Amino acid sequence: MSLKSSRISKSTGAPSILKKTTHFKRRLTEIAITPSKVRFQLPHSKKVKNILEAYKNNRETRDYFSLLCVLRDSELFDSDITSLLNETTECISLLNRDFRLFVEALLSIKWINRDPTVVKEYQSFIVNLLSAHNYHAKHVISYLVELFLPDPNDPEWPDGKITENDKQKCLNVHVLIQVLLNVIPMCKDLLLQSLYRQYPYYNKPVHTQEYYLHNLLTILSYQPSFMVEIFQLIFSKLVIMDINAPKEVLEEKYEENMFQVDEDVKSVKTVSTNVTVVNRSSLGIALDTCMDLVLNFILQECKNNKGEVDLERVTSIYNQILTAFDKVILPTYGSHHIQFIMFYLCSINSTVTESFLTYLWKKVCNPNVAIVLRRTSVTYIVSLVARGLFVPLSLVKATMQRLSEWVHTYMTNLDGLECVNSDLRIHTVFYSVCQALFYLVAFRHKDLINKKKDIIFLESLQLGKMVSSRLNPLRVCQPTVVHNFATITRKYQLAYCYTVIDHNSRNTIPTIYQNEKGSQFISDIILNDVYPFDPYILERSGEKIQRHYRNYQEEVISSHMEIDSKDNDNIDDFLDNIHEI
Repeated sequence: MSLKSSRISKSTGAPSILKKTTHFKRRLTEIAITPSKVRFQLPHSKKVKNILEAYKNNRETRDYFSLLCVLRDSELFDSDITSLLNETTECISLLNRDFRLFVEALLSIKWINRDPTVVKEYQSFIVNLLSAHNYHAKHVISYLVELFLPDPNDPEWPDGKITENDKQKCLNVHVLIQVLLNVIPMCKDLLLQSLYRQYPYYNKPVHTQEYYLHNLLTILSYQPSFMVEIFQLIFSKLVIMDINAPKEVLEEKYEENMFQVDEDVKSVKTVSTNVTVVNRSSLGIALDTCMDLVLNFILQECKNNKGEVDLERVTSIYNQILTAFDKVILPTYGSHHIQFIMFYLCSINSTVTESFLTYLWKKVCNPNVAIVLRRTSVTYIVSLVARGLFVPLSLVKATMQRLSEWVHTYMTNLDGLECVNSDLRIHTVFYSVCQALFYLVAFRHKDLINKKKDIIFLESLQLGKMVSSRLNPLRVCQPTVVHNFATITRKYQLAYCYTVIDHNSRNTIPTIYQNEKGSQFISDIILNDVYPFDPYILERSGEKIQRHYRNYQEEVISSHMEIDSKDNDNIDDFLDNIHEI
């Protein structure tokens, strides 16, 4: 971090003695007009201690401010830095808050790519400084976090792999931060605050994003207690990138423009505001790079020293990431990729998969949880079970059994009522669970018809009873889900849906609702659930996902009905690959 000239100029302009010192003005002018920096040299060959003591005693300000300018504008060699730090260390007790500008000037020294001897000397000086004067801790930590951002002239990393030069520079910074965290406890809070404050804006270049994220993850190697906070930070930033890089734009990017894009569509790919211009295709590349870094980190953290996956380590990182997931990702609507971090984590070990499904199911069953989160949890359950190649058939059946039992219990509780209000808003969780079960039956039916006992299992779910329920779930489920489910259940004689479907199609009366503010709106009483593990589009990080991912395998079966193309918006490949049957 360079010392701002405006701050120096303002400070140097305050003392009246400087206004009378033409020599100092001439020196400043010479520095300003000299194209190349001059060699560092202490003013009048005085010791740093003498200059600081004179300034403290109000005897001499000229040499002090001259020293600041020289530190800022001179070309410093390794020997200069070593000499300066040695002299400053001798009088480190003087460096209280009165010498804030001097400390800032020292922090502006470019030291991270110097000789190892100079680096150690600088690190030692900073530790001694903060040990003696913790007043400077906030500024020092802020300055060190600024070093997590690359220089604009630095080359990008080839294939996302950090260069040896950058690796060493980052290591030098982290060694110093680690010592400060151990020696000065208050630095922990200051570091977290600075990490949040200086995280680059989501529209910054790809290299800036990956450089900062690499350093964030490196902190966890020596300060694992920060994992929850840092992952909350990472998730909150990647969610913004994910939402601002729409799926349709990324499909164009990664499918190599299979068709010509009209000029009118450019507004989707680029968003202009009074502050900035956001290129959403570039956001996709940045998001892909960051996702790849996070997935690599998770895999490495799950392995022991022998390079083998360790269940204890997997469980530990899962519990901490789950906390961040619960606070940031689960309540977020409209993301397409960031949630795959949990998908990837589940693929590492089956114990994690079962734990994650249990965690989600508890939310579904808890009436004290917000309805929107209960519905979202349902979609996470069914999407993970449907898509994960790592999910065994036994767990698929257990999940379907759990969903079925919940639905039948819900219906049983309503059987004693003479009149049942089938309002979507009242029974929204029930309808979401029904749709999830219908989705899962249609998606995984090929794995559930191989043996007679599998057919018997499907019959035990009593799907026909759900279809004929007074709550009529087929009325509110997405048409494409209903279409698939009806086709499969008719083929294997599990339920007969078409009579209900035909009745619903003749009784599609829009419902008019009135909200708390008195405004009226029309509802088409159709669930708008979105399944979080729809196909993953990003290229580089997608390689780690695809090896564990189940794509929908289309099957053509004779059909009773057709689906209007207007009902196919916002659906995944499972819903999108239905032909006329």
